[in-house]
Amino acid sequence: MNQALSFSLPEDLLCVHKGAEAGVPIDAITCAVDRANSVLLLLEDQFECDGPRLANHVIAAALWDVRGTLGLIRTLAVHADNSTRPPVSGGAQ
Repeated sequence: MNQALSFSLPEDLLCVHKGAEAGVPIDAITCAVDRANSVLLLLEDQFECDGPRLANHVIAAALWDVRGTLGLIRTLAVHADNSTRPPVSGGAQ
């Protein structure tokens, strides 16, 4: 195992890499939105079909996944905002 990854916290790995380019990571955001949409479609089908339903723990896990994906989208949006905002010079004294 990679030495750098063997002593890492989840928060160290689930963030935008320090060497990431400035700007809006539109591909990553689009992928995360599509992933969340797919999980929500799975859940939506549970309420619109007459077939067998998923177990409650599966539905809860799917909702947890969407919550995590929304957190990832937020992280990517904050990176985009922070990396494209011009630095403030001067200010009130």
